[in-house]
Amino acid sequence: MMYPPPNSGPGFHPPQPPSGPSHPYASGQLPTPPPQAEPYQHQQQYQHPQPPAEPARPPRKGWRIALGLVVAGFGLLAVLGGGALIAHAYSNSQQVIHNSAYSRELWRNVPVEKLFPPYLGREHPDKGYSSPNNERGWTRAAISTDTSCKTALSGEVARTAAERGCVAAMRATYVDDTGGTAATVALIAFGDSKAGLDLEDVIREAQEKPDHAVRALAAPGTQWKDSARTGNGGRLVGEAPVFVAVTSGPADGRRPGQLPEPWGKRSYPQQEDREAWAYTAQGLAESLATRLRAESRKVGA
Repeated sequence: MMYPPPNSGPGFHPPQPPSGPSHPYASGQLPTPPPQAEPYQHQQQYQHPQPPAEPARPPRKGWRIALGLVVAGFGLLAVLGGGALIAHAYSNSQQVIHNSAYSRELWRNVPVEKLFPPYLGREHPDKGYSSPNNERGWTRAAISTDTSCKTALSGEVARTAAERGCVAAMRATYVDDTGGTAATVALIAFGDSKAGLDLEDVIREAQEKPDHAVRALAAPGTQWKDSARTGNGGRLVGEAPVFVAVTSGPADGRRPGQLPEPWGKRSYPQQEDREAWAYTAQGLAESLATRLRAESRKVGA
């Protein structure tokens, strides 16, 4: 190494470029600018993708159409036939087939509480006998345990019933809500349903004599007995061989049909005085017969 260093002595010294990396312009050449992107010339239009074209369906032939209609027709007939069978089966399941054997022994098969309900009388003419709460007007006061036809019946009705094969005669006494009228109801059972067809005529003739169809069954708290009987009524119980006979009269000891003079001179006024009890007896007979008819129809085969 020389001392002093070059260009450090006395005299003029030209400026020297600084040490380190060379300046980009030191060589007298300008740097090459980076390439520029070409100006955007045009803009592409966006297009929705098109679905692939479906293949053309071959034309249907006439025989295929006819065959399809025939198959559809048979299918519809099968559906309608199945629906008809279901409807018929449901209808059969809802049927109640009347059991004639049960009706012939109705007086044995039905409990006494249903043969002689605690209450009788329609609450309203449009209501049926589906519930005991729909009945009012008459209250049961006594039931007989004797089923002898000879003991229960009297007069021409007793003679006719015996000739036609009376099987049993059950009795119960009812008292109306006023306590002034009593009625004894008898269920006369026969072996043949035709045995009681004309018993209503026999009872009407007995009313005119006067003659009475049923013997009075005493009830506690009343003076009801045979001498108080005044009116008669009766009705057949539908297909069942049972006839309902009723005798009614005052429960307090009165004796209708014993009018004083001058009303007592002729028989018609006496009969007219008893008619009110006859209508009462007939109404009770119809009410109980309707109830028993509905009871007999509840039983199927």
